[in-house]
Amino acid sequence: MGIKLPILTLSLLALMTWPAQAAEPEHVRQLLRTNKCIDCDLREADLRRMELRNADLSGSDLSRANLEGADLSGANLRNTDLRRANFRNANLRYADLRGADIRGADFTGANLTGTELEDSIRPRGFIEIPGRPTLRQILPPVRRPRFLP
Repeated sequence: MGIKLPILTLSLLALMTWPAQAAEPEHVRQLLRTNKCIDCDLREADLRRMELRNADLSGSDLSRANLEGADLSGANLRNTDLRRANFRNANLRYADLRGADIRGADFTGANLTGTELEDSIRPRGFIEIPGRPTLRQILPPVRRPRFLP
């Protein structure tokens, strides 16, 4: 009896500290199988270095997802929740992020050439996009020029 209590305690502690996977496993499988997952729950999903070229993820929740080094070129990310997602060194060339919430997302080293960002909710400051003027955060409903000279 004396040995069972410490083992049970250690087991409970291990379960409590195990990282929670918020993403729906079936949604992740659907995305990997069909390259399409509309309105899916992919929160905190580990999609590092995944080949998601032309994927349709419109309306999905990818908050805190890890997409480091992923190929999302041509992907449909319209109206997605991308808050605090990791896009470090990802390829987002010609991806559609219109209406996406990208507050706190990390785009360090990401290829954003041709990426659509109209009406997206942006972090404070600037987002650098190769080949385009620098974009500033637009706070709805105030309508201001989208591109700075």
